[in-house]
Amino acid sequence: MVRPAIITTLAAAAVAAHYANGSPAGLGAYVFLGALVTVFGIYSRGMRGQNYWLSLTGLVEAWFIFDYCVYGTALSVLGRSKAPLAASLGDSYGKAYLVGAVALAAFAFGAHFAGFWPPRPRTEYTSTAPGRLVFLWFTLAGIASAIILLLDPESRRQLLYEHVGLSPREGMGRYTALLFMLPTTAAGWWFLSSKPKPRAPLITLACLSLVAAIHLGYGRRLMWAGAMLLIFHLLRVRGIFTLRARHLALALPTTALIFVGMEATKNLGWYAAAQSIEIGALADGHKLLEMVDNSVGRFDTTAALIANRETLPYYHGETFLLAPLQALPVSAGFARSRGVREELGELIYGAFGQGLVSQEASLVGELYANFSYAGVAAGFLLVGLAAAWLDARCHHSRNPLVALGYGLCLFRAVHQLATASTSWFPLTVLAFLPWLVAAGFNALRRAGATP
Repeated sequence: MVRPAIITTLAAAAVAAHYANGSPAGLGAYVFLGALVTVFGIYSRGMRGQNYWLSLTGLVEAWFIFDYCVYGTALSVLGRSKAPLAASLGDSYGKAYLVGAVALAAFAFGAHFAGFWPPRPRTEYTSTAPGRLVFLWFTLAGIASAIILLLDPESRRQLLYEHVGLSPREGMGRYTALLFMLPTTAAGWWFLSSKPKPRAPLITLACLSLVAAIHLGYGRRLMWAGAMLLIFHLLRVRGIFTLRARHLALALPTTALIFVGMEATKNLGWYAAAQSIEIGALADGHKLLEMVDNSVGRFDTTAALIANRETLPYYHGETFLLAPLQALPVSAGFARSRGVREELGELIYGAFGQGLVSQEASLVGELYANFSYAGVAAGFLLVGLAAAWLDARCHHSRNPLVALGYGLCLFRAVHQLATASTSWFPLTVLAFLPWLVAAGFNALRRAGATP
């Protein structure tokens, strides 16, 4: 009963904030918050995999609660929007809440339906020698790429002296791709190589956390959060560490401080940032909200995409169909057509492609911009079905490759909810590439051993 109590308390606090401050979102906000309590606090209570927050269904729940209940409430109450809106603030935010209510209801229905499917029995630990070699090879390639990037004058100048971020020059993309993969391949290699319940659990947790921090080194906060979700899942499978609410309560203030510091100094680079960070200034609530605006908060950009459909045409699936092209190198010569990120970039900044500014749209916004309410309902029905099905069959699996594959799903889940398909698709392909190669080698080995 802990989870429904938390959700009900957060929703009640949001209702009180909207009412006391005369929020312009009006009826739409109350409809969404009522639906939140209904489907997450009561209706979805019997869904499989919901007893532990670190699951795919749990992550989708957490994202809805954060983006609509917490962040959306703050924007509505403060009357603040980063994105210029084609309609009034009240109309735009009210409709964004109604679309969100459709999305979470469809998700809960799909997850509840899939939750009735029987889970796969737990499988015991098996040897995955080919997988270990594959992940070791990718890990070594990632380490070599990090060295090459640090030796490259342009990459070193960007990271250390210009901004916390990395935009590779032409011909260096393969190295940044391997660097992106390094935290997950290193964690995967450790997981496939280690024995159940290894010694020195705290040292193991610290070392893996340092590896995940590589993503912070070039400004990828969502990537870092996803890598930590993967690591926490693998640690739980090994019986080393289980993430609890009290751990999150202790870690969140420090994490927020680091993220606000990155936001405040991301145009300076690490060298200059180390000399300019003032702890007192980081406690500014405006800076915290600005950090959320530019990292994971998507309520206002979702509202902008919805409001824009009054004057701009729907994409009718184009953004999803063209997303696979983003996995091809730029040298392939395919033209990048206009999509939701370009639309938001032009709307917010007057141009698209400016360095280190967020023009991202959530999955809710992208689905609406393609197919209106029907797209949102159908899309999140599929999300609910897939998330609950994977939770039921893979969340408790002891098979190393299955557990690692599920962990990679956790790694990519938040990014796929909070960014457009043209952003998440190539990164998801890169994340799963070593796992797919390892699974292929493992299948060939088993086929060769079968008489």
